[in-house]
Amino acid sequence: MRWQQKLTKKELQHLRETNCTTLEDVKRNVAYQSQMRFPCWECVESGRKLGINVELTAFYSQPKP
Repeated sequence: MRWQQKLTKKELQHLRETNCTTLEDVKRNVAYQSQMRFPCWECVESGRKLGINVELTAFYSQPKP
């Protein structure tokens, strides 16, 4: 099964909008999102669906209000 078949059309469209056209691009994007204080949740969820381990270190380490 190709990795694109694991995602919905909406998720694929979002990845195309972020210039992620290969699985390597998606992995790189998810790694980048894991370092962001406010990650793109659509990218994170797509990565998780593809089996990419996503640990949101910056998001969870920020102080709580």
